[in-house]
Amino acid sequence: MSAPLTPKRRRNRNRGIAIVVLTALVVLAFVYLFFFLGRGGSEAVGSSLTDGAVASGETAASADGPAASSLASADSGKSGAASDAGDDAADPEPAYPSYYDPALAARYDAFAQARPDLTEDEVWWMVGCDLDKAPYTDTQAVPDPNSELLLVNKHYYLPDDYVPADLVTIGATQLRQEAAEHLQAMIDAAAAEGLNLWAQSGYRGYGVQVSLYNQYSAADGAEAADTYSARPGYSEHQTGLTCDMNTITDAFGDTAEGRWVAAHAHEYGYIVRYTPENSDVTLYKYEPWHLRYIGTEAAARMHDEGIASFEEYWVKYVK
Repeated sequence: MSAPLTPKRRRNRNRGIAIVVLTALVVLAFVYLFFFLGRGGSEAVGSSLTDGAVASGETAASADGPAASSLASADSGKSGAASDAGDDAADPEPAYPSYYDPALAARYDAFAQARPDLTEDEVWWMVGCDLDKAPYTDTQAVPDPNSELLLVNKHYYLPDDYVPADLVTIGATQLRQEAAEHLQAMIDAAAAEGLNLWAQSGYRGYGVQVSLYNQYSAADGAEAADTYSARPGYSEHQTGLTCDMNTITDAFGDTAEGRWVAAHAHEYGYIVRYTPENSDVTLYKYEPWHLRYIGTEAAARMHDEGIASFEEYWVKYVK
């Protein structure tokens, strides 16, 4: 039998039991806090804050405490991003065509001021083929004389010694083979409709053009000659892709043959090179007899899109 507890020993035992119970309660409190707050407590707190805000007619951003502040910041960030995206959609970067050259921006501006009658697109392609420069000044050599899409005008010239390698005879003149074949097909098609077309003057070498230009300049003066005759090296006839048809008079355009050519030349890869509509671009007077071969695809595109000059086509689809 154990000895009866003295009052002192009884107090010590009760103190020990109290310490054990207190320690157990502290441990349970930590466990509760870990599981409740660490895993589900934050969701419960967030839910309570939101529910309280809705019930009181307030927004989450107006609730006190860090959780509400975070929600407000997040919403603000999303709203800002959406606003930025909306601004971008409403204000897209200007879309320039492929032939727009940023390096020519200063020339575009200067030409637009000098020619306020032009549209922005006209400024771009005209400057693209140097039409902002005076004719026969600061000119460039043709990159590839053998291309059927080469541009020869008062800004682009051929080498003095250039002679096409594939010249063939058609009628009383010569053309490059492909151009001659298509011209013959056009002559035959016109004949089937009772019309008489013939090739008068095709390929002309550099030396021949020297003689012709000097003759015209002596007769009419250089300024007048420049409106209907190319200077040596700047003549399309030297390409072997150009042919004068029938009679070299404006009246040809009013004949049945001239009207047929204007309507059907593109079907055979040819264009009437110098028209009243493009004289301010080509700087040549109207020549209804002067045909230039550029291939059926290019000629059809010019016809279908209403492109008035080869210069415009060249800048937009070749250069």
